Amino acid sequence: MQFIKRLSLSLLIVVLCGQVTLAADKASKSIRLGIIGLDTSHVIAFTRALNAADAKADIANCRVVAAYPKGSPDIKSSTSRVPKYTEQMKGMGVRIVDSIDELIKQVDGILLETNDGRPHLKQILPVLKAGLPVFVDKPIAGSLTDTIAIFEAARRNKVAVFSSSSLRYSKGAQALRAGALGKIHGCDTYSPCHLEKTHPDLFWYGIHGVETLFTVLGPGCKTVSRVHTKNTDFVTGHWSGGAIGTFRGIRNAAAGYGGMAYGTKGIRAVGGYDGYRPLVVEIVKFFRTGKAPIEPRETIEIYAFMEAADESKRRGGLPVTLAEVIAKSRKAALKKLGK
Repeated sequence: MQFIKRLSLSLLIVVLCGQVTLAADKASKSIRLGIIGLDTSHVIAFTRALNAADAKADIANCRVVAAYPKGSPDIKSSTSRVPKYTEQMKGMGVRIVDSIDELIKQVDGILLETNDGRPHLKQILPVLKAGLPVFVDKPIAGSLTDTIAIFEAARRNKVAVFSSSSLRYSKGAQALRAGALGKIHGCDTYSPCHLEKTHPDLFWYGIHGVETLFTVLGPGCKTVSRVHTKNTDFVTGHWSGGAIGTFRGIRNAAAGYGGMAYGTKGIRAVGGYDGYRPLVVEIVKFFRTGKAPIEPRETIEIYAFMEAADESKRRGGLPVTLAEVIAKSRKAALKKLGK
């Protein structure tokens, strides 16, 4: 019996050592990343972190090596940034290429950083066809239709896609998601909510507060209603199981990131923005493992929540089901991709 116990322990040690070695091998493997779109400050922040000579082990050996600069075709706040950011990227040793096809040949994964969500579907399709994993910065697309089309194209090509606001990985939101307050019965979040006429209202900046809301409550929202004024959007969602979540989008006033969560173990502030590094760590994990940390269903539901909020606004604040907007957009997405 003692021999069997010692043998079992030895086998366990061998397995654990093998797992540690495998994890170490993944961390030490060099991963070349390419960026599409140099019209957001995220490209500078991410590249500085990833390409730092003293990068910590959790983000080491995952470097940005090339970039295709073209992003938004017509949003001035984006297009005006491209020349400056292109020069800064060159200064960090990043090669600038003339096409997405050329970029694909030089890298192992893609950061789709174009600030404008509208070109994302067109930009990502050749990447998915080439079999490269993609992190898509917010907003994942300029419509719910394109959001669904991106995940459908990824499914067809058997490629992992991951998209998230950096607010998802704040310490407070992650602790609540992990059960710090037990079962969550409600959550109220807020963030700036600047509008961009080319996108659904909440896609452009409200995504930060909405993603925080879904990080805490998870998927399962059924209906959405919205109150809209010049300076404020207030959106209420009803989740299966009875949870109620609200998002306050703030314009023309002091604004930050945060909220309150209400659980079986107490009430706690959600917490604010913790910088880009927690998201960068998750991005590196994603490229090392090839597995997205967020299920497509949840990301689609986040954008359906925001699309339903727009539809509620059009209907004078009446409730709109997520099932309705998802069904309509899925039909349009499949038509875009071709069945």
